[in-house]
Amino acid sequence: MNRWLNKARWALGVAMLGGALAVGGFGLVNATVNQAWAESEHDDDDDDEHEGRKYGSSERAPMTAQAQDAMVSPLYAEECGACHLAYPPQLLPARSWAGLMSGLDDHFGENAELGADTAQQISAWLVRNAADVNPGRRSKQFLRGIASSDTPLRITETPFFKRKHDEVPESKVINNPEVGSFSQCQACHGQDAQRGIFDEDTVDIPGYGRWD
Repeated sequence: MNRWLNKARWALGVAMLGGALAVGGFGLVNATVNQAWAESEHDDDDDDEHEGRKYGSSERAPMTAQAQDAMVSPLYAEECGACHLAYPPQLLPARSWAGLMSGLDDHFGENAELGADTAQQISAWLVRNAADVNPGRRSKQFLRGIASSDTPLRITETPFFKRKHDEVPESKVINNPEVGSFSQCQACHGQDAQRGIFDEDTVDIPGYGRWD
Protein backbone atom coordinates (compact mmCIF):
# COMPACT_ATOMS: atom_id res chain seq x y z
CA MET A 1 0.00 0.00 0.00
CA ASN A 2 2.78 2.46 0.94
CA ARG A 3 4.56 1.64 -2.30
CA TRP A 4 1.38 2.38 -4.28
CA LEU A 5 0.84 5.67 -2.42
CA ASN A 6 4.41 6.74 -3.09
CA LYS A 7 3.99 6.05 -6.81
CA ALA A 8 0.71 7.97 -6.87
CA ARG A 9 2.29 10.94 -5.08
CA TRP A 10 5.23 10.89 -7.50
CA ALA A 11 2.91 10.87 -10.53
CA LEU A 12 0.85 13.73 -9.10
CA GLY A 13 3.99 15.73 -8.42
CA VAL A 14 5.21 15.28 -11.99
CA ALA A 15 1.82 16.34 -13.35
CA MET A 16 1.74 19.46 -11.18
CA LEU A 17 5.31 20.39 -12.18
CA GLY A 18 4.43 19.95 -15.85
CA GLY A 19 1.40 22.18 -15.46
CA ALA A 20 3.43 24.85 -13.70
CA LEU A 21 6.05 24.81 -16.45
CA ALA A 22 3.34 25.06 -19.12
CA VAL A 23 1.75 28.08 -17.43
CA GLY A 24 5.17 29.66 -16.96
CA GLY A 25 5.99 29.12 -20.62
CA PHE A 26 2.70 30.71 -21.69
CA GLY A 27 3.43 33.71 -19.50
CA LEU A 28 6.91 34.03 -20.99
CA VAL A 29 5.49 34.02 -24.53
CA ASN A 30 3.00 36.74 -23.60
CA ALA A 31 5.72 38.81 -21.97
CA THR A 32 7.81 38.56 -25.15
CA VAL A 33 4.83 39.59 -27.28
CA ASN A 34 4.00 42.55 -25.04
CA GLN A 35 7.60 43.72 -25.21
CA ALA A 36 7.54 43.95 -29.02
CA TRP A 37 6.66 47.65 -28.86
CA ALA A 38 7.68 48.24 -25.23
CA GLU A 39 11.00 49.69 -26.26
CA SER A 40 13.90 50.65 -24.03
CA GLU A 41 16.07 53.75 -24.26
CA HIS A 42 18.95 51.36 -24.94
CA ASP A 43 17.65 50.47 -28.43
CA ASP A 44 20.02 51.31 -31.27
CA ASP A 45 19.20 54.03 -33.77
CA ASP A 46 20.36 52.12 -36.83
CA ASP A 47 18.27 51.91 -39.98
CA ASP A 48 15.69 49.17 -40.41
CA GLU A 49 16.12 46.39 -42.96
CA HIS A 50 19.52 47.62 -44.17
CA GLU A 51 21.11 46.80 -40.82
CA GLY A 52 19.80 43.26 -40.63
CA ARG A 53 16.95 44.18 -38.30
CA LYS A 54 13.31 43.96 -39.27
CA TYR A 55 10.86 46.65 -38.27
CA GLY A 56 8.60 45.16 -35.64
CA SER A 57 10.95 42.43 -34.43
CA SER A 58 11.03 42.01 -30.66
CA GLU A 59 14.65 42.60 -29.67
CA ARG A 60 15.25 41.74 -26.05
CA ALA A 61 16.03 44.78 -23.92
CA PRO A 62 15.94 45.52 -20.20
CA MET A 63 12.40 46.41 -19.16
CA THR A 64 12.41 49.97 -17.86
CA ALA A 65 9.43 51.62 -16.17
CA GLN A 66 8.62 53.37 -19.46
CA ALA A 67 8.86 50.11 -21.39
CA GLN A 68 6.39 48.49 -19.02
CA ASP A 69 4.01 51.44 -19.40
CA ALA A 70 4.25 51.12 -23.19
CA MET A 71 2.62 47.69 -23.09
CA VAL A 72 -0.88 47.74 -24.53
CA SER A 73 -3.30 49.52 -22.22
CA PRO A 74 -6.28 47.24 -21.48
CA LEU A 75 -8.56 50.29 -21.51
CA TYR A 76 -7.22 51.45 -24.89
CA ALA A 77 -7.46 47.94 -26.34
CA GLU A 78 -11.05 47.58 -25.11
CA GLU A 79 -12.38 50.97 -26.17
CA CYS A 80 -10.46 51.68 -29.36
CA GLY A 81 -9.68 48.11 -30.38
CA ALA A 82 -13.41 47.36 -30.49
CA CYS A 83 -13.74 49.32 -33.75
CA HIS A 84 -10.30 49.05 -35.35
CA LEU A 85 -6.75 47.90 -34.71
CA ALA A 86 -5.42 49.32 -31.44
CA TYR A 87 -2.50 51.03 -33.15
CA PRO A 88 0.70 51.25 -31.07
CA PRO A 89 1.16 54.82 -29.75
CA GLN A 90 4.71 54.87 -31.15
CA LEU A 91 3.27 55.28 -34.66
CA LEU A 92 2.45 58.97 -34.18
CA PRO A 93 3.87 61.95 -32.26
CA ALA A 94 2.16 63.10 -29.07
CA ARG A 95 0.54 66.12 -30.72
CA SER A 96 -1.18 63.81 -33.19
CA TRP A 97 -2.67 61.60 -30.47
CA ALA A 98 -3.79 64.68 -28.57
CA GLY A 99 -5.50 65.96 -31.71
CA LEU A 100 -7.19 62.64 -32.41
CA MET A 101 -8.45 62.23 -28.85
CA SER A 102 -9.80 65.79 -28.74
CA GLY A 103 -11.86 65.24 -31.87
CA LEU A 104 -13.59 61.93 -31.19
CA ASP A 105 -16.97 63.46 -31.97
CA ASP A 106 -15.87 63.49 -35.63
CA HIS A 107 -13.39 60.61 -35.81
CA PHE A 108 -12.87 60.28 -39.57
CA GLY A 109 -16.56 60.80 -40.15
CA GLU A 110 -17.74 58.75 -37.16
CA ASN A 111 -18.80 59.71 -33.65
CA ALA A 112 -16.42 57.83 -31.37
CA GLU A 113 -16.92 59.90 -28.22
CA LEU A 114 -16.00 58.33 -24.89
CA GLY A 115 -16.71 59.26 -21.31
CA ALA A 116 -14.54 62.15 -20.14
CA ASP A 117 -12.55 60.09 -17.64
CA THR A 118 -12.02 57.21 -20.07
CA ALA A 119 -10.93 59.56 -22.85
CA GLN A 120 -8.53 61.34 -20.51
CA GLN A 121 -6.89 58.10 -19.38
CA ILE A 122 -6.46 56.80 -22.93
CA SER A 123 -5.20 60.15 -24.20
CA ALA A 124 -2.65 60.41 -21.39
CA TRP A 125 -1.34 56.90 -22.12
CA LEU A 126 -1.07 57.54 -25.87
CA VAL A 127 0.73 60.84 -25.38
CA ARG A 128 3.01 59.34 -22.74
CA ASN A 129 4.16 56.63 -25.14
CA ALA A 130 4.06 58.53 -28.44
CA ALA A 131 6.85 58.42 -31.03
CA ASP A 132 8.45 61.67 -29.89
CA VAL A 133 8.36 60.61 -26.23
CA ASN A 134 9.25 56.93 -26.41
CA PRO A 135 13.07 56.68 -26.84
CA GLY A 136 13.10 53.49 -28.91
CA ARG A 137 14.61 53.01 -32.35
CA ARG A 138 11.32 52.31 -34.11
CA SER A 139 9.78 55.46 -32.64
CA LYS A 140 12.59 57.49 -34.21
CA GLN A 141 11.99 55.76 -37.53
CA PHE A 142 8.38 56.89 -37.57
CA LEU A 143 9.37 60.46 -36.76
CA ARG A 144 11.69 60.75 -39.75
CA GLY A 145 10.28 63.13 -42.30
CA ILE A 146 7.62 64.57 -39.99
CA ALA A 147 8.23 68.30 -39.55
CA SER A 148 7.75 69.71 -36.07
CA SER A 149 5.01 71.90 -37.51
CA ASP A 150 3.11 68.92 -38.93
CA THR A 151 0.43 67.05 -36.99
CA PRO A 152 -0.45 63.94 -39.00
CA LEU A 153 -3.73 62.34 -37.96
CA ARG A 154 -3.44 59.32 -40.23
CA ILE A 155 -0.64 56.81 -39.70
CA THR A 156 -0.88 55.91 -43.38
CA GLU A 157 0.15 59.45 -44.31
CA THR A 158 3.42 59.44 -42.39
CA PRO A 159 6.61 59.35 -44.51
CA PHE A 160 7.88 56.15 -42.89
CA PHE A 161 4.63 54.29 -43.50
CA LYS A 162 4.56 55.41 -47.12
CA ARG A 163 8.16 54.34 -47.65
CA LYS A 164 7.48 50.89 -46.23
CA HIS A 165 4.46 50.42 -48.50
CA ASP A 166 5.56 52.27 -51.65
CA GLU A 167 6.01 49.05 -53.64
CA VAL A 168 2.59 47.62 -52.78
CA PRO A 169 0.12 48.36 -55.60
CA GLU A 170 -2.98 50.20 -54.41
CA SER A 171 -5.09 47.82 -56.47
CA LYS A 172 -4.11 44.97 -54.16
CA VAL A 173 -5.21 46.93 -51.11
CA ILE A 174 -7.75 49.67 -51.78
CA ASN A 175 -9.54 47.73 -54.52
CA ASN A 176 -9.31 44.51 -52.55
CA PRO A 177 -12.65 43.78 -50.81
CA GLU A 178 -10.81 41.73 -48.19
CA VAL A 179 -8.60 44.70 -47.24
CA GLY A 180 -10.08 48.00 -48.40
CA SER A 181 -7.49 50.35 -46.95
CA PHE A 182 -3.84 50.54 -45.97
CA SER A 183 -5.06 51.26 -42.44
CA GLN A 184 -6.33 47.68 -42.15
CA CYS A 185 -2.95 46.39 -41.02
CA GLN A 186 -4.33 43.15 -39.63
CA ALA A 187 -5.66 42.13 -43.06
CA CYS A 188 -2.14 41.54 -44.39
CA HIS A 189 -0.08 41.27 -41.21
CA GLY A 190 -2.53 38.95 -39.44
CA GLN A 191 -2.51 38.54 -35.67
CA ASP A 192 1.00 40.01 -35.53
CA ALA A 193 -0.48 43.45 -36.21
CA GLN A 194 -2.57 43.28 -33.03
CA ARG A 195 0.66 42.59 -31.15
CA GLY A 196 2.46 45.53 -32.73
CA ILE A 197 4.64 43.39 -35.00
CA PHE A 198 4.79 44.31 -38.70
CA ASP A 199 7.43 42.07 -40.22
CA GLU A 200 7.37 42.55 -43.99
CA ASP A 201 8.57 38.98 -44.54
CA THR A 202 5.32 37.60 -43.15
CA VAL A 203 2.93 39.80 -45.15
CA ASP A 204 0.12 37.81 -46.75
CA ILE A 205 -2.20 39.91 -48.93
CA PRO A 206 -5.68 38.32 -49.12
CA GLY A 207 -6.31 36.99 -52.60
CA TYR A 208 -2.68 37.44 -53.64
CA GLY A 209 -0.62 35.53 -51.09
CA ARG A 210 2.82 36.30 -49.67
CA TRP A 211 4.45 39.59 -50.56
CA ASP A 212 8.23 39.64 -51.17
